[in-house]
Amino acid sequence: MALLDWERAPAEARASFDARLLKARLLIQHERGPEAIALLTALRAEASEERMKEILLSLGLAQSVAKMFKDAEATLRAARAKGADGDLVDAAIGEVLLASGRKFEAELLLRQVLRRAPDLVGPMMNLAVLRASEGNLTEAAALIRQAWAYGHQDLGELRRTPEFARIRELGLLNDLFVTSEARCRIY
Repeated sequence: MALLDWERAPAEARASFDARLLKARLLIQHERGPEAIALLTALRAEASEERMKEILLSLGLAQSVAKMFKDAEATLRAARAKGADGDLVDAAIGEVLLASGRKFEAELLLRQVLRRAPDLVGPMMNLAVLRASEGNLTEAAALIRQAWAYGHQDLGELRRTPEFARIRELGLLNDLFVTSEARCRIY
């Protein structure tokens, strides 16, 4: 919906640096990595030194979505070197490591991030994926519940993440589905 709204904005508004960066971030959220990479590459050529950290962080995320894991890791490290938030960068690198099968490294980094920033739900959910893939369903469910308590209440993610299938089958999160659906009916 937000991407459609962006497309409907006046052309002069869409042409600004910030509007194009917003579009790139929306493309990343819609898992359209190659399109985001193309847009961010153009923005990178225009970016001031002050804005480079956010361009590099977004580019690293886009590369991750496009499954360009080696490039994503290098770009995210460059974003940190330019001054991007270390916890966000490390959380993103942890996700890249996990997606590329480097589970041990991913776990170490995700745990470090959570020690520094215990309310970041991305690392919690990535650790939940890791735990579920190892068969430690109770710990995975506990991590999901913790992320839920911090406001990450994405039922779609819980339903479509394949690593959470066994957790769903066992009913370890049924109360979250019922509570959330009941809340949707309150006006």
